[in-house]
This record gives sequence, C-alpha cells and structure tokens, in this order.
Amino acid sequence: MLRSFLFAVWLVIATGLSAHAQTADHQLIRRIAVFPFSVPRDLAAAGDEGWWQAREEFASTRRFLVGSKQFLIKSDVFQPRRDLEPADAIILGKLLDAHALVTFQMQDRRLLMTVYDGGNGVTIWRRGLTLHPSLPMAEQLPQIAKRMVDDFVSTIPYQGFTIIDSLIGQAVYEEGDVKLAQIDLGITSQAAIGDVVQWIRITGTTMEPLFQGGSKTVVFAEGKIAKIEQGIAVVEIQRASSLKDLKEFSLVRVPREADRLAKAYVIRDNPRTTLSADLVAPEAAPMEQISKERKPLATTLSIITSVAAFLLLAF
Repeated sequence: MLRSFLFAVWLVIATGLSAHAQTADHQLIRRIAVFPFSVPRDLAAAGDEGWWQAREEFASTRRFLVGSKQFLIKSDVFQPRRDLEPADAIILGKLLDAHALVTFQMQDRRLLMTVYDGGNGVTIWRRGLTLHPSLPMAEQLPQIAKRMVDDFVSTIPYQGFTIIDSLIGQAVYEEGDVKLAQIDLGITSQAAIGDVVQWIRITGTTMEPLFQGGSKTVVFAEGKIAKIEQGIAVVEIQRASSLKDLKEFSLVRVPREADRLAKAYVIRDNPRTTLSADLVAPEAAPMEQISKERKPLATTLSIITSVAAFLLLAF
C-alpha cells in the first residue's frame, strides 16, 4: 500500500515537473555525462568505441566538461540507458552534477541519440540516423556517433556565455561612456573583432525537443566584439532591455559563428527549426533609450527535485 502511494505521488510530481519545465528558461550547458550505448550484444565492442568517440568529440570542442568513465563508474551509473523520464533525468543530473545527459540506443539499424536537460529533465535534442544497409554496422557505429555529436553541437542556439573577471567583479562594467561585458567563446571559436553578439533567453513552449522547435528565443541585449584573445572576448554593449539581465553564465549567440558551425557540421537532412538571429524580434532597446529595468525571470525546481530523489530512494 505504501509503495503504491509513493509511486502515485512520484507520478504526480513527475507530471507536474515536466509541465513546469517546458516553460522554464534554459540554462547554460557546460557539464555533460554520456552514458554507454544501448546496443545488441554482438555490437558491444562497437558500442564501446562509439562511446569513446562521442565523449572525445564533445571534449574536443573545448566548450564542455565531459564526465570520464572512471567518474561514471564511481557514481555507479556507467550503464546503457534508453529513454529517460524527466524525473529520472533530474535525479541523474543531480547525482552527476551534469547540465546535460546523453544517451545512445540502437533500434534495428537506426542509431538514436537523445540529449536531456539535467536540471529540469526535458528533452533538449533527439536525432536518429539509419546505418547503411550494405556496410557492417560495427564499422559504422563509432563514426555515426561522432557525426551526431557534431550535429547536436552545431544546433545549440548559443556559442558562448557571460563571464565575470575576478578583478572587475561584475558582469557589466564601464570604460568611459562605453558599457562592456566579457564572454567566453572557447578557444576553437572563429569569432572576430566586429562580430555581432546577442544575449538570448531560451524558453520552452511545447513538448517538442527544446532545440528542435520546442522553444522560443528572445534577444534581450546586443553588442559587438571589441577585443578577443584565447576565446575570451570583450563586447561593447550597444542596446539592452535590461542590464540586470546580463549576468554570469547568460547565454550568448554569435550569428556568424553559428552559421559557420551549421555549414560545417549539420547533417543536411536534419530538420533545423531553431530560429536564426534575424528571425527573432529583439526586445532590446538602444542603450540611451532604456527607461526602466525589468525583473529577470527566476525559476527553481529544488524542492520538487529533492522530493523526487527521496521517493526514488524509498523504492
């Protein structure tokens, strides 16, 4: 009786959590956990190689911190996983301190990759590729996995995030009459002086994967790169709806860099539905015309997450 009651409560929480998460603002992805591939036994070796290829491809972008095999084993989670429920993704994200969780699974000759938000459990991105029927699956699996990782990375609507210099101590600072901010674009970025930079907010709107039609993107500030060195750029802010919204880890889009990544890595039959910068109506106003500050949206799932974790342990 108690177990049935706890399961019913867990189900209500998970349902409410999923609905709430769909309307929450997306947070920066930095720490990623990639789970072992769920494949038939005769493809186990290829699945292991695919896991290494996927993990290394994430790490090679220099945009992410990727959990090691030893870390996942130590956390007792290094095992193949298929589809995750939102509550399960939240618990795993909490356990691993991961912003995103990645699973791979074989369905006949089709490899499916899914990325989940480790904070609120929603599906961020989902993609399947069918292996060539004339080639051994074991030979194709690792390279297909690598291509899918590149495709996902190129689909991410932002290419950097706001950082705070320890000597400055704030996200926005002034030099003369110019307002500046620093952003981290990673050392592999090809952004250059003069490139347009947009601070964006991504909010879930539907049950579709967040980066594939399930969200809306709003530009709330804009500027141009004034200086860049080793992937760290200084941006002159030219307009903003609210300077208070420019915080540490705020999402940053660089349209020219986004286009470069799309041309280089997107799998051409991939239906990309993420809005490009010129299709998003900015709510940002020129700096000299800002008349009032808007309170930033604040969302928290800590209480629900704690209850979900407790119920999981109760089983």
